[in-house]
Amino acid sequence: MIQPQTHLNVADNSGARELMCIRIIGASNRRYAHIGDVIVAVIKEAVPNMPLEKSEVVRAVIVRTCKELKRDSGMIIRYDDNAAVVIDQEGNPKGTRIFGAIPRELRQLNFTKIVSLAPEFIMGRDTIAEIITSIRNADMDRKRVVRIASTNITENIVKILFREGFIENVRKHREKNNYFLVLTLRHRRNRKRPYRNFLNLKRISRPGLRIYSNSQRIPRILGGMGIVILSTSRGIMTDREARLEGIGGEILCYIWFNY
Repeated sequence: MIQPQTHLNVADNSGARELMCIRIIGASNRRYAHIGDVIVAVIKEAVPNMPLEKSEVVRAVIVRTCKELKRDSGMIIRYDDNAAVVIDQEGNPKGTRIFGAIPRELRQLNFTKIVSLAPEFIMGRDTIAEIITSIRNADMDRKRVVRIASTNITENIVKILFREGFIENVRKHREKNNYFLVLTLRHRRNRKRPYRNFLNLKRISRPGLRIYSNSQRIPRILGGMGIVILSTSRGIMTDREARLEGIGGEILCYIWFNY
């Protein structure tokens, strides 16, 4: 009989199903699992038409954790959830349908979709990405007005866009019981065509991969011609405000003009 492995060298990838860790093999006194640790787990939620069922007890290997990692640039990244790959008794990934994170020596194999570990993480709407997409699409279609849902975070970001001169006007509109922000975009006329794409927006930190920076390492966009919007302990602000306050935070997006 082959002795089950207690630790594997693994590649990294994103999560799917929900999995509740019961214990860590070979480390019964340790509370937290690390990347490569083999665990015993129970499936909390299973995707239909796949070879795993809800409440099934399985063996899995940790491929990703929520622990913060530091890049060479000094930025801090953090995944929102933990993740693991379901394996068999010999440590081989189970299944042959979906490619993803696997032990390095088996990297060319396919395996059952990897799973999220407890505490469960449910992917929500990326409100900031929706703002950026709405504005970008309106700008490309040469529309002057765009409407977005009004939330605390959208209002704070739009206030910065208006204050920094990236949009011409903003007003709040109520439709039945829902509130919207109506933005008037800035466009420039020239001799060759009536309008040109004027505004550039780029999402940086995302729900699945958070990116942070301290005040000294906040990027400068086009030598200060553009702005970085951050979420800090003192609210949402620009990179200039964050440097002045001496605080860092999560880098939400970059914004700059096309000149």
